[in-house]
Amino acid sequence: MRHEPPTALSGPAQAGIGARAHRILPIRIRHSILLVGAIPILIATALAIASFGLLQSADTAHEGALKVATIYRQIVSAMSARDAYLASNSARARYFAAFDASLSSAEDGLRSLQERSFGADNDGAIASIRENAGRYLGAMRDLARMTARNDMLFAEMDERLNSLIGLTDEARKRQHQSNADVVSTLTERDAQLRSAQGIVDTAFAARIAITDQERGGGRDDARASRSFSSARLAHATDDLGAALQISGADAEARNFRTLAAGLLAGEPADKALDWLDRLLKVKSSEQRSLHDQVAELLTYTVQAHETEQATQNIAIATLKLRERTLAAFSGRDAAAVADIIGESIRLGDTIASQPISPLIQTEMLDALDIWRDGLGRIETGLSDQNAILGGMGDVASIMLLEVASLNTQLSANAEAIGATVRQILVVGAIIGLVLGAATALFVARSILTPLKRLENGMLDRAARRASGPLPDEDRRDEIGSMARATNHFLRELGKREGALRGAKERTEEALLQLKQTQSELIQAEKLASLGQLVAGVAHEINTPLGVALTTATVMSEEVRAFEADAREGRVTRAAFDGFVERAGEGARLIFANLERSANLVQSFKQVAVDQASGERRRFELQAFTEELFTSLGPLIKRAGHATEIHCEADIEMDSYPGALAQVLTNLLSNAFAHAFPPDVQGIVRLEIARRGRGVRLIFSDDGRGIVLENRRRVFDPFFTTGRGTGSTGLGLHIVFNLVTATLGGTIVMGAPDSVRFGRDPLPGARFTIDLPLRAPIQGAAEAAPQPVPGPRR
Repeated sequence: MRHEPPTALSGPAQAGIGARAHRILPIRIRHSILLVGAIPILIATALAIASFGLLQSADTAHEGALKVATIYRQIVSAMSARDAYLASNSARARYFAAFDASLSSAEDGLRSLQERSFGADNDGAIASIRENAGRYLGAMRDLARMTARNDMLFAEMDERLNSLIGLTDEARKRQHQSNADVVSTLTERDAQLRSAQGIVDTAFAARIAITDQERGGGRDDARASRSFSSARLAHATDDLGAALQISGADAEARNFRTLAAGLLAGEPADKALDWLDRLLKVKSSEQRSLHDQVAELLTYTVQAHETEQATQNIAIATLKLRERTLAAFSGRDAAAVADIIGESIRLGDTIASQPISPLIQTEMLDALDIWRDGLGRIETGLSDQNAILGGMGDVASIMLLEVASLNTQLSANAEAIGATVRQILVVGAIIGLVLGAATALFVARSILTPLKRLENGMLDRAARRASGPLPDEDRRDEIGSMARATNHFLRELGKREGALRGAKERTEEALLQLKQTQSELIQAEKLASLGQLVAGVAHEINTPLGVALTTATVMSEEVRAFEADAREGRVTRAAFDGFVERAGEGARLIFANLERSANLVQSFKQVAVDQASGERRRFELQAFTEELFTSLGPLIKRAGHATEIHCEADIEMDSYPGALAQVLTNLLSNAFAHAFPPDVQGIVRLEIARRGRGVRLIFSDDGRGIVLENRRRVFDPFFTTGRGTGSTGLGLHIVFNLVTATLGGTIVMGAPDSVRFGRDPLPGARFTIDLPLRAPIQGAAEAAPQPVPGPRR
């Protein structure tokens, strides 16, 4: 059946489009495809270079902003270390080292920033920050020296205050000991007073008893009265003796007992009364003296207690002054120090007024005076220290403001550069997509039009051989190569037809007619096979090119819509990301389909040249087989059967690739036509491996096989089991002639299974072809042998 070309691309309009495209773009198809992919790549490269430079600037600004933020934190850390330095007494060296480390790190960061230019204003700000940082560090060192001096003064003052507290405590202890001695003396004098009082009282009682006894001797009741007086005298004598013994006057006690015994014995009372009068006089005087001493001791005890309490109060006041001095020193309160100095003067007056040991009192006053002098120096030091801290606070505030301002400025610069980069990317992407889509559309049309014309021309010449050569031979691209290869094939076909006609004239009419008919059928089979191949390739190329064209059209509409949205300011981040994703997907789809078309054209070009020219050349068998089956893809796809190719690598042949391609094509077509029942999907396998100095090809399928009675006739001309479906019976006959005559090999049916590739044998038909790696020269080859009787389907 004749294939009618589409009317939309036929005739003069078709030729005009192809000619204009060829004149405008006189380059090869692969170069055109490369151009389609290169334009977006070049634009993307230019955008990348421009964006890279801007992003470098943005990264520099971002890096500067991050470093400035780090410097800010380091300055704050230095300020914290300064505060901790002032608050601490035992770890000031560690906090000063932390301050120095933080400020040195900030200085290093500022130096690295100053080595890179960020603009005149920013460079000036960096220089100002460095200057303030130097001032801040110098002030901290002055503060450290002042603090060390104040600490030394405070230590000396504390030592003096401890001495004053020690002296106060010693004075208090001495006064306490003196008070204890006074109490002991008072207790002793009180005991003596009590003893004297007892002696006086008992002496008076004894004298009264003696007097009563003397008076009661002349009354009527003298016996009773004497008995009572004697008892009373005896009792008074015992009491007085006991009192005298308690006071230690044992001799006087014995004397009085002797006198009392004489009285009781009737002696006169004068002697006893005189002795008692003397005793009363002595003890009364002693009693008055002891009473005066006790009164004086009581007065002194009260005064001593008051002195001890005053000494205790001085110690407490000294401790309070110490606590207030420590608080004022820690808080750097010079006014509080002045108040403490006033209180220390009042404390000195109190110490001077106390009745304590003159030596201790003098030492206490000297220690207080020295402490007061040191406190005055500390007041001056604290004032100087506060002045330094005030200056440091001002410098730190200025530094922090400058650092924050510099960070804001650098961040704003980075954001501005980033916005510029985004604008460049958006505009560049739009331009790149527009140019890429336009170029892809133009290239697709420049390829599809001549391919369609070539397809129609080949189909027309397959039906009408006298139509002349195909046009477009003057093209310098792959289509021109295909046209030249096809015309060469047609010319070779014409030459062979002429040779056959000459041979017919030199042979018998019947044999000549038979040979002529056979030759015409064979050539028609080849031409029809090649025409089908071209038609399939054209159809296969048309599909990816159509997809590329459709994608380019859709992308062009996407670009116009995005351009309109961008012009009106309606582009959101999500819309932009979606556009970029669709644009990238479209570019990948266009590139993949154009690359697929180029590969198909390249494969068909090589196969077509080999089949048309019949030239001998060296080729690598694995690559040749892959290219051949790629070009036969449409045939395989229409048949719907699976194909398996197992070829040993690095097999190089010096032979006729066109003849070998014809052999494999006919075997594949024969298998698709006869091996499988309708609606059954089968497997066709080709195994290629070295065998000695040659190569073995095993072509097999898993179809229904060939009946036994037909196997001996499969290579006979015009033998076919599909005459009703249009088969000529020349396919396997041509295969046999090409294998034995042109390629110098052998072909048989039913060869042993191949085990080289580890595959299970297929149950259908199997053809084994043994070929030399170097084919014989055509002119010197022997006549082709007759077909070996074998199985035929």
